[in-house]
Amino acid sequence: MENENITSEEGKTKKSKPSFLMTLIIVIVVALIISGITSFFIVRILTSNVASSSDQSSQVSATTPARVILIMEGSRYTMMLKGGYDIAVIDSLQLDVGSNQARDLITSNRLEVLEAIRMIFMNKTRGELSTPQGIELTKKQIKDTINEMLGFTGERESLGVIKVTMIIMTITTSQ
Repeated sequence: MENENITSEEGKTKKSKPSFLMTLIIVIVVALIISGITSFFIVRILTSNVASSSDQSSQVSATTPARVILIMEGSRYTMMLKGGYDIAVIDSLQLDVGSNQARDLITSNRLEVLEAIRMIFMNKTRGELSTPQGIELTKKQIKDTINEMLGFTGERESLGVIKVTMIIMTITTSQ
């Protein structure tokens, strides 16, 4: 009986104590799983940061307005006004556009754009261009006309002409 108790106690101690080799394998497997999961998340985080920074840079380039100079400062471009007796002398006319596509279309269709602007001025009188409200209205009409002409209407309006900067030097009577 005593012999049986001793062997059963030895069997319990042998069964309850895992071997050193088995413990080492379990530790190595757990360490590999943890390092694999950690590596996966690190790679995923770094990849998402690179993708989001490239998205941000493309958004910045898309939203940064480009400038198109239609009438260079100091060139004193003349526009005939309504009735044919008055002439507006434009010192500078610049357009801020929301996309490179709009800039390219304006530069490639420069003559048509200038003709549309000339038609706007031909419907203006000296009195309309002598007030700040009249000048702002003219700028808005230029912006709307060019955007419509180039197809930047509706949702795409923010990609077309955003702002018109214009300096009218003087309005004079033609002789």
